[in-house]
Amino acid sequence: MLIDAVMFVFNILMWIADRFWGLPMLLITGFIAVVYTVMNRGFQFTHFGYAMKETLGRTIKERGSKTGEKGISSFKALCMALSNTIGVGNIAGVSLAIALGGPGAVFWIWIAGVLGMIIKYGEIVLGCKYHEIDPETGMYYGGIMWYIEKGLGENWKWLAAIYAVVYILSGINGPGVQVNTLATSVTAYFDIPSMLIGIAFSILIGAVLLGGLKRISEFAGKVVPLMSTMYLFITMAIVLIYIRQVPDTILMIFRYAVSDCRAVTGGFGGASAAMAIRYGIARGFYSNGAGTGDSPFAHSSVDVGHPSEQGIWGIAEVAVDALVCTGTALMVLLTGAWQTGESGAPLTASAVSIAFHSDAFGNIFIILMVLFFSLTTAIMSAYCGEISLKFFTKKKPAIMAYRCIVCLYVIFCTNAVFVERLDIVWRIADFNTIIAMLVSITSLFLLRKDVAECTRGYKEIIKQTH
Repeated sequence: MLIDAVMFVFNILMWIADRFWGLPMLLITGFIAVVYTVMNRGFQFTHFGYAMKETLGRTIKERGSKTGEKGISSFKALCMALSNTIGVGNIAGVSLAIALGGPGAVFWIWIAGVLGMIIKYGEIVLGCKYHEIDPETGMYYGGIMWYIEKGLGENWKWLAAIYAVVYILSGINGPGVQVNTLATSVTAYFDIPSMLIGIAFSILIGAVLLGGLKRISEFAGKVVPLMSTMYLFITMAIVLIYIRQVPDTILMIFRYAVSDCRAVTGGFGGASAAMAIRYGIARGFYSNGAGTGDSPFAHSSVDVGHPSEQGIWGIAEVAVDALVCTGTALMVLLTGAWQTGESGAPLTASAVSIAFHSDAFGNIFIILMVLFFSLTTAIMSAYCGEISLKFFTKKKPAIMAYRCIVCLYVIFCTNAVFVERLDIVWRIADFNTIIAMLVSITSLFLLRKDVAECTRGYKEIIKQTH
């Protein structure tokens, strides 16, 4: 009886999510992206080269060691933010989007990236402008709740509270999504109890969270660059193997972005253009995190001279995420794995296996990638949930209780029911993301003048120093 009631509520929430993703979300994010592009005079385009040069163009030694007295370095903040964006969404999520929406979903993932650059820039600018000092650690922290409350005033505190509640829940479900995907990948090829994986990850997540901001930033700063480089190396190798098919594959992506994919043979049954938009936009924004308001949790921890100086790292963040998503998409499409009938991480593993003619290599490689990406993303998601909880209370017992709930939920999400139904935790994540994005985009629109003012000031600084 209880299970039936839970599934009834779940089905209602998913019905709402299915109606919202796709065209409604595209219109909303497109609107705020256009507003920000106009008000900031196309900053993400006119200063794209500058942003890349000042962020990814600098060495880790130059940027990573530049740590302020009251915050972590910009590079470590980027790695923390990428921990929450480059995860199983890039490996399993992109493959799932292609499996459900066809090749055209990749085009809409790219659209989500283009729209996301200026949106994420604005979020980070506001996060750094309104961050505050943690009295316990003496370090900066902040996020969307603080820039809503400080930027819009006490009358809007209710909006900040809604976001905090949603992200407290997302901080619990997020690690569950990550570890659920890992368990699905591992149990598909190895006879290992899924809950054993959940218990092991629960211990690892708890251990890192106990170390607070410094341990999380150190962990992300080491793991994220290494694993991202390894993943991109393999994707580039596969692209080179199938280099002659790249032009036709790109054309196929564009063709199916706006037309039905019905004439495909093999394991793929075909998808409509509407499905391509729905799953492409959903997975694209879930992956790059633009508009969800979670990146400021990491970037607000930086002691930076000007908010826009950190904001440009948001442009770089979305660019890196889009590159990794594109790598996954090309692997799946070039190898023909997308027609096997598989989805999620197993689909990506099939692509690697086909390319290198080795099931063992493909499975082990993807499991390794999912393991590390899911761990870093789970930790960052839980950390963002902690920061959201601090909006209501900074008492240690409450924080410790929250960590325990996260770890227990991780174990719960690796039971047999959830491992068999991968879509359940992913669609719960979709629903949470919808609420978070509505609150975030509303606050971005209301605070658009603050971001434009910061951008104008930063442009003057660029003119004077370059």
